[in-house]
Amino acid sequence: MPKVHAWACRARSRKREIAVNMIALVIFAVIAVVILFQLYNVLGRRVGFRPEEKPATPKPDGFELVAKPEKPAEAPRIANLDQLKSRDANFNEVNFVEKARETYEQVVLAYHKGDIDGIKDRLTPDVYRAFSGALSDRPAAHDTLSFVDTPKADIDVIDFREDAAQIRVRFLSELAYEAKPDVAAQDTLVPETATEEITTAVPATKSPEKPQKIYKRTAEYWTFQKAMRNQGNPWVLAKVEAAKA
Repeated sequence: MPKVHAWACRARSRKREIAVNMIALVIFAVIAVVILFQLYNVLGRRVGFRPEEKPATPKPDGFELVAKPEKPAEAPRIANLDQLKSRDANFNEVNFVEKARETYEQVVLAYHKGDIDGIKDRLTPDVYRAFSGALSDRPAAHDTLSFVDTPKADIDVIDFREDAAQIRVRFLSELAYEAKPDVAAQDTLVPETATEEITTAVPATKSPEKPQKIYKRTAEYWTFQKAMRNQGNPWVLAKVEAAKA
């Protein structure tokens, strides 16, 4: 009997030891899970900033915040420009303005000099007769004329008269009138010495005066005309009138 009792005690002791070990394992497992969870929260979190992680900007109700690129301001469209191009396939407004500015400069300088025969082909017969009549009544110019800077030219109006197209151009320019120097100083005789008898004489020359310049700003409308029967016809000056500066 003592042997049986001793065996039973050892069996109960072993069961208690197994139970204690199981409890310890469960406790260690719970602790390990807690530690791993804490490590994941600390080490597993990404650090830094990424563009795709930007917080979304709250949008007000009914509106969408979209950045729209600014469009460059467009130049105002000239009336009848498309119609002119449809009738004259070779017309280009940029080239026309350059040619009109060139004609403007040449006509102004030629008219000031009093010689417009060289630009007759750029004028209508009516304008040529008007210029010729004005020059015949005007005294010859005693000064020279030049442009201070390149005249500013802009197309103002495009119109059609029967079978002709007309373009009015607004010119702004600054002119410089420079007086021609007086006739070279006239020679006068002065005595070489102040003795009673004049033995020789030397010419004394008067130093020329410095030329003076007068500046004048002008604003004019020049209307150019072209017969549309033939695209090869040139643009000629048909009218000149004053404009506001």
